[in-house]
Order: sequence, then C-alpha cells, then structure tokens
Amino acid sequence: MKKSLTPRLGKLAAVAAAGALALTACGDGVVDQGGGSGETFEFTQANGALDGTPHAAVSEAYMDAVEEASDGQITFERTSFEATCAMDEVADCVSDGRADIGVTVTDYTPHLLPTLSVMSISFLNNDIQASVEALYDVHNNYEPASQELENANLEYIGAWPVGALLLGSDEPIESLEAVNGMSARAAGPVTQRTLEAAGINVNAITAAETYESLQRGVIDSVASSLDFAVNYNITEQLPYWVDPGLGQYTAYGMWWNKDAYDSLTPELQETVDGVTQEFNQGEIIATSNGALEEVCQGMLDSPDVENFSSWPEEETQAWEDLAGDEAQAAWLEIMEDYNFTDAEAYLDEYVAAYESHESEENPVDAGIACADTWQEQNS
Repeated sequence: MKKSLTPRLGKLAAVAAAGALALTACGDGVVDQGGGSGETFEFTQANGALDGTPHAAVSEAYMDAVEEASDGQITFERTSFEATCAMDEVADCVSDGRADIGVTVTDYTPHLLPTLSVMSISFLNNDIQASVEALYDVHNNYEPASQELENANLEYIGAWPVGALLLGSDEPIESLEAVNGMSARAAGPVTQRTLEAAGINVNAITAAETYESLQRGVIDSVASSLDFAVNYNITEQLPYWVDPGLGQYTAYGMWWNKDAYDSLTPELQETVDGVTQEFNQGEIIATSNGALEEVCQGMLDSPDVENFSSWPEEETQAWEDLAGDEAQAAWLEIMEDYNFTDAEAYLDEYVAAYESHESEENPVDAGIACADTWQEQNS
C-alpha cells in the first residue's frame, strides 16, 4: 500500500515535511505517515478471479465504488489474474501484507477462513442474497467469527456463492436414481460426501484436467457451477445438465489486510464501511448475477446441450433426506479439524441470520434461472 499527500500539495511540500514522516512497508509499496484530510492511499490487489467471471466483476465493481465514494483519496493498483499471488494463496498474501486487498475462493484457505465454509453445506444455501447478508452479519456481529478474521489479520468485505451446484452428464439425469453409478468430478469435501451418499463415484481432479478426463473416459459427469460448465467448455463433452436442488457449495470472498484498512483515516474508514455495507445488502448479488446471466447465454447458444432443467421438489427432497445430515456432519468434522470452538453454535447463529434475510423477493440464482430459460426456448 502506498500512502501520500494529495497531489495539489505537490512534491516540494512532501520533501519539506520529510523529516517529520515515518516510513513503513505495506504490501509492495511505501507508506508516508503524513496528516490531514487530503491524504491519498493506493492499495495493491491480489487477484484470484479470472477475467470474465462474475467474481472478477464483483471485485472490480467494489474497487470502483470505493474510489468513487472516496473522491479518489483511495485508489487501487489492479493486477491481472494470479499476477501477485496464486489463487490458493490470495488470502495468505492479504493476511501477511504482500497485498492490501484480495479476492479468491474462500475454501482454498480454510485454515484462515473456516467460518466461510458454511456455504458448502448442501441444501442449506438456496437464497443467495440471504447467504451474503448472513455471512456479513456473523462476521461483523458474532465474536467467534469476527475473532477468526482478527487472528488472520483480515478485514471482512464480503463473500458470495459461486452459483448453484449443477450436474452435467453424457446421459439424462432426471431423478435421484439416475445419479447412482455416475463417475463425477467434484470439489470440496462436503459436496463430495453429499454426492457419494447418492452413489456417485467422486473424482477430485483439477478444473484444468476435467475436459481431457472426460475425453479419455476417466469420468462421465461433472458437478459444478454454470460458469465452470461454460467457461471450461465442458458442455462440449456433456450434453445433459440439471439443477438437482443442492444449492450453493462454495463461495468467493474479498478481504482487506487489516493493517492496510487501519491505516485509513476514520473518515475514510467510514466511507469504505458504507460501500461494504451497500455491497452486502444487494450490490454483490446484483453484480455477480448480472455477469452470470451473460454466462448463461453460452449455455443457451451451445449446439451440444441436449437438455438443461431443474428437478421436481420431490427428487430434491429425497436426496436431502438421504444426505442432508451427512453434509452437516461432514462440515462439523472439518471445523473440528481447524480447531474452531463450538461450530454448532456458530452454525445456529448463521442459520438464524440466514432465515432473517430469507425472502421470496430476493434474487434467484442466475444459474437456476438459466435452466428455466433453456426450457422456455427449447420446449
């Protein structure tokens, strides 16, 4: 992070005051400990969101909003995907000060962010706006969750679902019975347990290996979000897609380095907090859903997709009856592995917050809506 006096004071004024300034390192820049309301701050980004994804759109929109709300007193050195830190190191980079602000998948660093893994509990997070606001509430108001961030030297910005978990296969997937025996690529221990409970053979291959693995017959199906299906060209290999109603399974998140955030004046902190609150109360989902609607067009235009639909409620309920308790148990085991005290109490707190924000007026996940659009266009 770089902090300097406002340009209109000029470099000469900065030089004259140099004897009164203390210099400290932050991120990859230098901090000038000047004073006054004209201070400007430049923060370095660690970017774990690929261009063209909903997550990159959220990150860019947030930084734009902070720059605008601060009248240019806060600016960002924006970086290309993984230029500063690898995706699975972004939160660590922000935590230790190599970057001042970062965005990436929350589950890549569960040792720093165990509380955010609550998004992975199958069948729980179907209201995407309620999920975002519940996570914002508990990480600001529930001491055990906020303390985890404090321990990690992170200041919470927001976390949002990557999109509903879809199933893609080389054969129609019209019921719970149909998934039994599938060999699927899937990520995340809770999701994997949910799939295995229904008889799916899970292979945890990487995203980059998925297309070739389908070609070679290593797997015959995929459990993923809509943008994975489209952006990794998986639809070329798998013509049948369905939303089985499992809900969200992981999240992207953004954080400030706590020291960088604390370096701001109280007035600028208030400005940043206002933008953060506005984003959690609607802008995150508006932005990510809008970008996902564009991804949907790739599914609608694909000549390879034979069907894209949603299961009837009774089939989803049958899977939840079979695996819902297993998913929660798997999550509690993960929290125990990371020595989080009283994960059940945290889950109760999260669910209460989620239910307080749940509403039929909230936006529908654009991936789920895409299945309805596909049916309308192809019926």
